[in-house]
Amino acid sequence: MGKGRPAILFVCTGNTCRSAMAESLWKALCGEEWPVASAGILAWPGQPAEDYAAEAVKPYGGDLANHRSRRLPEVDRDFSLILTMTSAQAQEVRRLRPQWAQKTSVLPQFLGEQGEITDPLGTNQVYYDSLAWRLYRLLSRLKEKIGEDSGANAAETGE
Repeated sequence: MGKGRPAILFVCTGNTCRSAMAESLWKALCGEEWPVASAGILAWPGQPAEDYAAEAVKPYGGDLANHRSRRLPEVDRDFSLILTMTSAQAQEVRRLRPQWAQKTSVLPQFLGEQGEITDPLGTNQVYYDSLAWRLYRLLSRLKEKIGEDSGANAAETGE
């Protein structure tokens, strides 16, 4: 894992669409050396990603073929940054993991944007493709934001 790089956890409801897509797109943007994972507040463990989600991340280099959903309560490591898709999910993360309260944010709001990332279940491929584009754009901004911060930290510590 990269030195000075914050470990990120993306959280949604079922961990088969939004957070799985965010994890996959983050890996495509940053490579495997940046610590990242995803989980769902109410996930049914072991479920594959939705087919539409898997198709939507492919143009960006994302791969969900081996993704299996996990429930947030089963996540057994610590993270530097927990990014949810909605405010309700952020509240639930804070309830389940009070020690993460200060490092939990809604992804768009963390980047200074209004709104949330709504659940695409029950929609179509066009909606998922639009969601993938939005997530990719947000994650590109996130990489710039925290990449600069972690680069400065690494420079300061000589790593």
